Amino acid sequence: MSDLEWKIRPFSGISGFGLDVRFGARRDEVGAGFAERFGDELGEVRLFRKASWDVGVCEHYVQGDLIVFFDDQDRLHYIESGSVAPVLFDGIALTGRPYDDVVADLTARGHRVVGTDVGHAVPEAGFALTEGGEDEVDSVGVFPGDPVSEPGMSDEPEVEPVQEHRLVSGQGTEMVRLGQSRQELRALLGPALQSVPPYGGAAQDWYFDHGLILTFDEASRLTTIVISYVGVEGTAWFQDVQLLGRGYAEVTADLAARGVRVEPEALGGRVPEHGFSLSLVGLQNPAMPIAAVVFSADRPSR
Repeated sequence: MSDLEWKIRPFSGISGFGLDVRFGARRDEVGAGFAERFGDELGEVRLFRKASWDVGVCEHYVQGDLIVFFDDQDRLHYIESGSVAPVLFDGIALTGRPYDDVVADLTARGHRVVGTDVGHAVPEAGFALTEGGEDEVDSVGVFPGDPVSEPGMSDEPEVEPVQEHRLVSGQGTEMVRLGQSRQELRALLGPALQSVPPYGGAAQDWYFDHGLILTFDEASRLTTIVISYVGVEGTAWFQDVQLLGRGYAEVTADLAARGVRVEPEALGGRVPEHGFSLSLVGLQNPAMPIAAVVFSADRPSR
């Protein structure tokens, strides 16, 4: 085995190339480590969000075929290595080989391999394989916990979709406020896709038709509200300004005209006096549409 390979450290992270990339490390620390190790050879680093409703950010080290994912506190919580990057576990090369051969080698070595929607996972070692084209491994995802999660729908009666949200400064919306109980919101909003989020809380409910992703703490109190419509239409208003789906520059100009200050962030902007953020999916571009509005009880600026 070579030092120029990533080796999976179960539930801890990865190591290789003279680096130890550990879960829980801060984004600036991870970036500084890569920059010090690779210097001018580091290449392009792209900042983006995995999904419009995600309150964490990702950094893609393009040349190294590696993506590192950070949570809402800028701490490393997931690592994804592409097919080009050399990744090993228990002496088995996971990338650059036929997919079925990798699965067979893991099974022969005594590791429990579980099928998923996109490939296979090794729960006791905290990683998963995604099958790509030409029957090869497309990527390896490394997790700080069990990579197999099964969300399910709750069984409350259906209610009419909410297609318009009006924001309340520092609290949330007219319908949904930070600190509300999960049980109260279930009664109000109907059935939700319920899951355990990878970070930021103890439980999460996704109300697809309402454009809401709600995260709760261990006491089942609402800590984060994300308003983002995916596949269905809806709006989010602050004062008389419609925020979602409009260009960032246009929205911030409308807010500024009403005396509402927006502080730029790497992927959007923060409205500090009113406790919410405007999220973009990709790098800051004044013409890019706002993908989500986020209220959080404890979210740092970026």
